[in-house]
Order: sequence, then structure tokens, then C-alpha cells
Amino acid sequence: MLTFDFLNARHGDSFLVRWGASAEHVMLVDGGPSRVYETSLRSRLSQLPRNSRGTPQIDIVCLSHVDDDHAVGLLALLREMRRARQDGLSAPFAVTRLWFNSVEELVDRRAPGLSASVRSLLDRAALNDAAVGASYAKGRAIRDEAAALGLSGNRPFDGALAEGAERTLDGLHVTVVAPDTLALKKLDHEWREAERQANPEVIAAAYKDNKVPNLSSIVLLLRHGGSTTLLTGDARGDHILAGLRSGGFLTGTAPLHLDLLKLPHHGSDRNVAPDFFDSLHADHYVVSADGIKYHHPNEDTLQWLVESRRQDDEYVVHLTNHIPHAVDRLTQLQHRRSFKVDVRRDTDPVLAIRVGDQP
Repeated sequence: MLTFDFLNARHGDSFLVRWGASAEHVMLVDGGPSRVYETSLRSRLSQLPRNSRGTPQIDIVCLSHVDDDHAVGLLALLREMRRARQDGLSAPFAVTRLWFNSVEELVDRRAPGLSASVRSLLDRAALNDAAVGASYAKGRAIRDEAAALGLSGNRPFDGALAEGAERTLDGLHVTVVAPDTLALKKLDHEWREAERQANPEVIAAAYKDNKVPNLSSIVLLLRHGGSTTLLTGDARGDHILAGLRSGGFLTGTAPLHLDLLKLPHHGSDRNVAPDFFDSLHADHYVVSADGIKYHHPNEDTLQWLVESRRQDDEYVVHLTNHIPHAVDRLTQLQHRRSFKVDVRRDTDPVLAIRVGDQP
């Protein structure tokens, strides 16, 4: 059994994946933007099953990428754990492993030493541009906190998580779909171009238009007990499909069936195209967004999703918040169709989904 608890992460992502006979194993994916950890995530984690020392246990913490709306809450979690250790206090949570790709690690997979050769350019870009500096500093801070807590190394992958890596943990089979080969090539190109031009603005531009964070976004295919789910971070749809084809999950023209699909980049139309939904059919589609800071999800994305399915297909589109423009478009699209819309109520701490349930 796989269960999901999607928190109100506002315009970001933060959710729990639980598995096992009594859902005793836990993966936390992303921590949302500022205030999410303090207002909702911390209390949810405090309710998790406790280990022999009486501490709430988290088997895996996975940060998809370092954008604020995914990373800030996880950085708050790691810092609280480190402060407790420094002060000689009991740990608020026990984390077994942390999965996080630094951009530098990914660049060096294809070109060992390249990240070091452009580090001075990256430092200059971070110094001259606040947005670049914030992203760069956040990645470095997460690496530092992970090292202080003994959580470095992406165990048991023992290196960067990239396309094709597979592990099984307590019956949960994890396949890394992205960063895929194409994304890594693009990252490599950005860094080589910066090196060739000796120009920090090349790196700054890549950070500012989100190419770097989104290209490095971790995408996981999870399989357990006959259920399959795809967690997409903010990766681009074409890169996700490329990774699935490379892994043999997408063959021919038949779509891949998923029990749950978390839409990439909060349902942005910049990350997907109609063929993304033609290729992936799910019982449960999840949009983590609030529609306030950004116009997520985009109405075109929702239309592409619905038009990829037959009129009599039964599935559910879940929204972590009531988003008027999304609800209005989905209501229009429901005419003569069999899908349902599920919106987390303001009084509910999470949007809970158990895969395998009938849509």
C-alpha cells in the first residue's frame, strides 16, 4: 500500500509518501517555501511513527531541487536537527538518509572538474545577482547541514541521483527517471559556455530563468505492491518522457499507466505539452499550488490532461488548494466526462490519497 499526504505548501511542494503493512515507512519529498515548515510540516512530522528512542522516524528525505518553494522547509528541518545536536538536546526527528543533487555534482558526472573550473565565475555571479546568490547559497547550506548530520552521499545510491539509478528500500522500488541524459547535457553546455566566455552572466542567466534548478530536478518512479507513482519535481515534461523511454517504461504508442502522477512544476504550461499527458495516464493527478503567487495550474495544462483521456475514463484531479480559475476550468471540462475533482478543504491539514483506491 502506498499513501500520500500532500500538505498545503502554498505555491510549492511538500508531501509524505508512506508504505509498508501499516504505512510505517516514510519518505518526505520537499519542504515548501517559507513558513510551511513552521505552520504545517513540523506538526505533521511530529505525528509520524516513532523509533525505539521515541523519536519520529523519517526513512528518506528527498529534496527535488533547490528552488525556494521546495527547499526552504527542508533547510529549516535540517537546521533544527543540527541545533538540537549542538545543544545536546534530543533530536526532534530521526532521518535515515537524505537525497539531494547539487548542481556541481551533476556537472562533474559528465565533465569531472568542470564545476571547479568555473567556481570563481559562479561566485561572481552569486555576488552580483541576488537571485543567483540565494539559490547558490541554499544549495551550499543544504550540503553543509547534511554533512554536519552525517547525511551526505545520497545513500544507498552513493552519488548523484540520475537517470537509470535504481534501489529497493524496505520493499519500495525506486527508479530515478531524471535528471536524464538530455538534461545533463544541457547543464554541461551551460557550464562549458560560461567557462569558454569567462563570463559569470552566462551562469547568472541560467539560474535566473530557472534552467539550472529545473534541469537538475529529481524525478522518481516508485513501485510498491503493484502500484506505480511518478513524482516529477519541476522537471520538464520532455525530459521526463525521455527518461522513461530510456528506462524501458514507455515503449511503442501505448501510454504508461500510473496510479498517481504529481504534475510537474505545479501544473505550469511551460513544462509540459499535450504529448506528456498522452503518454502518461493516471488514476490520480495531483496539482500542488495555490494559484496566488503564480498562475498555477495553467488552464491549458488542465485541458491537455483532460483531452488526453476518453470521455468515460474514471480518474481524479486533486488540488492541494481551492484555486478558482482551476476549479472553473475543470468544471467546464467535466461536461459529459467521468472524471472527478478533489480539492483539499481549508480545515484539512493534508490532501490524503491512497493509491489503489478506485477513482
